[in-house]
Amino acid sequence: QVPQMAASPVVVQLAVAFVVLQAALGTNRQIVTGNPAAGSFLSVPTTVKRYENDTVLLPCYHNAPYRYVRWSRDDLLLVDSRYPDLRTPPRMRLWPNGSLEVTEVQTDDTGDYTCEIMTDGGKASQHHAIEVQFQATAAIYPEDPIDIRVGQILEAVCQVTGMPQPYVKWMMQVGHTVEPLPHFRNERKLNVLIEDRTFSGPLQCTATNGVGEPASAAVEVIVNFVPEIEVKSPTVHTRIGETGLLECLVTAHPAASIHWFHHGLPVVYDRRIVKLDTLVTKHQYYTVQRHQLAIRSLRDADLGQYECKAGNRVGIAGAQLELTGRPMVASFKPAAEMSSPTRHNFIWQTESHSPLIEYKLKFRRVPSGNVTPGRRTLPQQFAWKELIIPSDGSYGPLHSSGYTLEGLQPTSVYEVIVLSRNRYGWSDPSNILRFATGGEVEIEPGSEADTSSSSSVQTTETLE
Repeated sequence: QVPQMAASPVVVQLAVAFVVLQAALGTNRQIVTGNPAAGSFLSVPTTVKRYENDTVLLPCYHNAPYRYVRWSRDDLLLVDSRYPDLRTPPRMRLWPNGSLEVTEVQTDDTGDYTCEIMTDGGKASQHHAIEVQFQATAAIYPEDPIDIRVGQILEAVCQVTGMPQPYVKWMMQVGHTVEPLPHFRNERKLNVLIEDRTFSGPLQCTATNGVGEPASAAVEVIVNFVPEIEVKSPTVHTRIGETGLLECLVTAHPAASIHWFHHGLPVVYDRRIVKLDTLVTKHQYYTVQRHQLAIRSLRDADLGQYECKAGNRVGIAGAQLELTGRPMVASFKPAAEMSSPTRHNFIWQTESHSPLIEYKLKFRRVPSGNVTPGRRTLPQQFAWKELIIPSDGSYGPLHSSGYTLEGLQPTSVYEVIVLSRNRYGWSDPSNILRFATGGEVEIEPGSEADTSSSSSVQTTETLE
């Protein structure tokens, strides 16, 4: 038997110093859950939710006396009753009953805490948690205004903090209002297809966690789009010797440059042909400009097709206009003279800067029981018929004329249109006037025609 040798005082001091140093450096961080022989805790595992600067007391009550107690947070040693000289973290205090007090809690104190004790029966441990609740914060990335084109995907990230974890809601300019994006509820990342220029505007994310007021962050989205051209008068009627004015309204971002073309060739500007550009609106997200082409002392060669073409770095758009001396579209007026089952009176009015030569009156009977003019094959009696009516040769510019159609079929539905001609050609056809001769007419249910007697209805159907 080998005799036991007593450890020298120097060896004992070195061993103690090593354990203290090991605890101070946090290297001995393995928490071992005790066996049943160690007994049971009187306290229960708890998650303590507190606001910043509150005081928290984590219990560690056991039904048996303990030799030592020690606390760790997320496996990092905090205090150990065996080493009173071990420096305790700020704002923490170990009570004689084994409880750990944390004063003026901060967000960094959030974590899992473990109490470990040694009893005569062995080691035992209990887990607690602290959640320091604080108001949500939000930030959007990218932070600078986002330049993006129509058709591209907008990507943004909402970075949030807070305890409890905040709920995220996105809002975006859609059309003319700021609307929530339901497909991205509580999503930190956003991916949206930019469909058109109305998506320009603020993009906002809001973080809410029930602590204090919700937090919001926003960034401007600026959509770059192909110029949009609006033409209020695609056909401009004029007279030789006067001034013709063509106009188009251009909305764009970035601002567009404008060029005029006549029969496909660039317009050459001079003292007679002048380009006029006017800024209408300078908006944060787009620019509206009015562009006019003024042609003084009009000549025959100036008439014809023009194009207003606008371009920016996104693309090019164009709109067609016509400068013409042809008559304007005629419109039917109420006739004072009464009609009969076999005749119908018409009066129409048009405008022409040159003397009118003649009118063309086109009419047809609509098949009974079918007033829809979309049939491709019709009997000869239902085909369009034409009448040429001479003009009175007046200079106008307003011209009125009339005609009485005779020999009509009673109790029938008819359609009629009128065109005017001067030295520059025929006008576009008028709207179709639909009328019924005297007597009741059987019309298919749901049809556009009305079942009336000696009545006239103006429609906007086009002539086949």
